[in-house]
Amino acid sequence: MRPLILDLPNGRELANELDLAIEQMMAISVELIGGAEWLAASTRQQEAFQKWREYLQLMAYGRVHVDSLKVA
Repeated sequence: MRPLILDLPNGRELANELDLAIEQMMAISVELIGGAEWLAASTRQQEAFQKWREYLQLMAYGRVHVDSLKVA
């Protein structure tokens, strides 16, 4: 059973957050990669991507939780 439309996240907001997170990462100077600012931006991007991915799978399959691959 698919959730009610009111329960669904806003896809446009999720896509915008992912774009902003990527933009933040790209704005960081190469000398700062690996530092605190980079780690914060990287975490934001990963979280935004995960939410976007879950949204797309919910739209396609009607499910929210997806077993993700563990990447080192």
